[in-house]
Amino acid sequence: MKKIFVENASYNRLRPLDSLRGIAAIGVAFFWHYKHFDYAFFENNFAALPLYSVFNWFYLYGWNLVDFFFVLSGFIFMHVYSKMIMYNRISERTFFILRLSRLYPLHVITLFTVAFLQYYRYFTGMGFFQCEINDLYHFILNLLFIQGGFFEIGLSFNGPSWSLSCEIIAYILFFYVLKKNKKPLPVFVLFVFIGLSILQMQVNVPLFNISNAKMLVGFFIGCLAFVLNNHILKMSSRSKNILFGTILLFTIIIGLMIYKTGFTKIFGQWDRVMPILVYPLLIISSLNILFLNWIFSLKPLTYMGDLSYSIYLIHFPVQLMMVTFLPMIGLVPDYSSWTGLAIFMVSTISLASLSYHTVEKPMQNYIRKKFLTAKAEQ
Repeated sequence: MKKIFVENASYNRLRPLDSLRGIAAIGVAFFWHYKHFDYAFFENNFAALPLYSVFNWFYLYGWNLVDFFFVLSGFIFMHVYSKMIMYNRISERTFFILRLSRLYPLHVITLFTVAFLQYYRYFTGMGFFQCEINDLYHFILNLLFIQGGFFEIGLSFNGPSWSLSCEIIAYILFFYVLKKNKKPLPVFVLFVFIGLSILQMQVNVPLFNISNAKMLVGFFIGCLAFVLNNHILKMSSRSKNILFGTILLFTIIIGLMIYKTGFTKIFGQWDRVMPILVYPLLIISSLNILFLNWIFSLKPLTYMGDLSYSIYLIHFPVQLMMVTFLPMIGLVPDYSSWTGLAIFMVSTISLASLSYHTVEKPMQNYIRKKFLTAKAEQ
């Protein structure tokens, strides 16, 4: 029988998921946020967006890919850290240094960059660009990594970074649940229902709000999807054939229905269906179906995954620089043309690559070497 499933269950590095993370970052940065270039125009003229007929889903619904980041994070954290935490093979200090050394350096760099550019615009009469809340209070919230889901009034400074502070809450919950409980699944399910309840009731108070609710649903659905995937790995080839054949048939039927009647009519409350059902199935399929695993393991795609965090945090500063400085030298791209999109994408990816190799990785390694090695030597 022709091999169609991935048989190696070790997955030391889940390369297909790197690619999916990169695609999600591209969807948010280059399509959903592309409207920032001329928000008043594009918000009322979606068809004017470059290559809209090809990328219309990303332009219309790309914001939901942040939920995909949460699901991916939950899945990957279970893969990397769950056993280490449950069996005391990683300390609290080491876990949080590893995570903060990855997230914090670029966050601080982009925060100060955006603050400088926004206030340059403000004092030269151009006004703030897109994120209008740029006061000292919100700067401190950003600096403390509590700019989303806590005490903010709205998006501030490098707006897309709101999801990072929600991720920090997920890390804290994840670590201490696994530290105290060898059977965490009921707690994960509880967190998902808490998140869904907050979304349903539209609660909006510090910690219990829409931002953190999306994190609770997405991250802990990702954790549950990892457990489900482990069960799938133990199934026989026949059982896998039935399971993934059913998924394929279901996907084809839903795809045809969407084609005929439209995306939102089929999915109803689609923004909840995606992280609960679609994203976990996509993750599990990309790991287990050989063809998908091969596609999503290709180097160009996995490299975009390596750059995904850089792309996510750098794309807004790039937009800010483009709208601020290009008109000064008489270069104003036609943002309704594919050339405007191409300039934005190439600029962002180039800067993200430079940042990843010359700033993020060196700073991450420095922090880990200094704080983790120093602790080990004591």
